[in-house]
Amino acid sequence: MEDNNIKIFNKKLLENVQKELVKNGFKETKIFEDVFSAKEYICSLVGDNKKIGIGGSQTIRSIGLLEELKKQNNEIITHTSDMDAKTRIEVWLKAQSADFYFASPQAVTLNGELIFIDAYGNRVSACIYGPKKVVLVFGYNKVVKNLEEGIWRARNIAAVINNIRLERKNPCVVTGKCEDCDSTNRICNVLTVLYKKPQYTEYEIIMINDSLGY
Repeated sequence: MEDNNIKIFNKKLLENVQKELVKNGFKETKIFEDVFSAKEYICSLVGDNKKIGIGGSQTIRSIGLLEELKKQNNEIITHTSDMDAKTRIEVWLKAQSADFYFASPQAVTLNGELIFIDAYGNRVSACIYGPKKVVLVFGYNKVVKNLEEGIWRARNIAAVINNIRLERKNPCVVTGKCEDCDSTNRICNVLTVLYKKPQYTEYEIIMINDSLGY
């Protein structure tokens, strides 16, 4: 049974982060009590017949958002594991010029800084510039104290779990922590921090009072 006291606390945690994100220029930052209400809002925001880019976000996939957006005749642009490098790059470039791009940060600080870690750079670059609107979705489990803790979380929690999910034979899969390896298959090659909102990129930040993704 869910403890309502914890839910109230997590809501206040998100409200504090929301204030800092707004200060940092992310004016369109909203909090939703549950996944259902968040999806309902996002589907209304997107509408139909749009091009939607997405990287490998497990947060977006876990809430069933893509299925709902497909029902509205939207085109989902994403790579698949069977694509060769040339095809992947073509898909990534197409996603970067989509009407909407969906992603989830690996960590968000109490100061409203958004932290992303990536293997190839396609996802983080789309989160900075390119799409008409970037939609970032995350739960309270992504909130951390500061940048140092956020980078640690990105490398030692999100990256390790994703390595396990992708069945990559990197050292962290064995040890359970980042080994800063030299593996050609490592997925933490690029680190990006949004300290403030980039001037010419439009964002919608969706915070959900739930634990979501990695």
